[in-house]
Amino acid sequence: MSKIRLLLACLCTVLILTGCTSFAYNRLDWLIPWYVNGYVDLTSEQRKLLRNKLTSPLDWHREEELGNYIDILNQIEAELDGEVTAETVRRWADEMFGAATRVQRSLLAIALEFGAQVSDEQVEEFVASLWERQEEMEKEFSARSDAEYGDDDYDSLVETLERFLGRLSNEQKATLREASSKLVRFDMAWLEEGRAWLKKMEQLLQREPGWQKAIMQAYDARASLRSAKYRAAFEHNMGLVTQAYAEVIGTMSERQRKGAKKEFDDLRRMLTRLMGDDG
Repeated sequence: MSKIRLLLACLCTVLILTGCTSFAYNRLDWLIPWYVNGYVDLTSEQRKLLRNKLTSPLDWHREEELGNYIDILNQIEAELDGEVTAETVRRWADEMFGAATRVQRSLLAIALEFGAQVSDEQVEEFVASLWERQEEMEKEFSARSDAEYGDDDYDSLVETLERFLGRLSNEQKATLREASSKLVRFDMAWLEEGRAWLKKMEQLLQREPGWQKAIMQAYDARASLRSAKYRAAFEHNMGLVTQAYAEVIGTMSERQRKGAKKEFDDLRRMLTRLMGDDG
């Protein structure tokens, strides 16, 4: 998730998943190997092999997942006309995060299959790149003061809603500012969990017999093994955010409702086009 906190990722997933252009989406079989190459140097043969292995999951994503995104958008738009509670927003978030998790798991399966084709030196390079990125994030996040952390959260909350509603009123921004002021710091818990996951991955990437199955099992068990501190911080913050979003949505102006409808229409058109676009 890079710099996007898990808290906000739940609420932003549909935007992320639908945010690429048709050009980019139809070339993910080229863009993903290019992205991977930023962590480990692949040979031309390996890049070609990875592109071939991506064909099936990308076809699945186009044929099934894009339709699921439309269903999520339709559900959210329909429920905007009724009473929106914190529980409603949380359900939306869970739907979005579920969509992101399905994609992540699909790509992990491909990565594990492809992992049998790389050398020990490449595995070491990959792990070293992951640790370098982890340490960069730890350095960046730990340098923030509590005030800076709160400002970053507030900006993220406003940006997410304004993506759909357009410019927020001062009163709506005040609601989000109050919520952000009560959030507990989640970045350190998230980074600690990421560090523990990398240690587990580093061990399993010694590629002992059964390593691929072991990594997939570890991935599926990851959420259940998160610390009580992590889960408490996440649930506390998610409760505040979903309540604040519900309050803002409940005060939407007619202009904001029209803006939201236009945004949903645009997203649906994009998804429909991607479903039938062969590139």
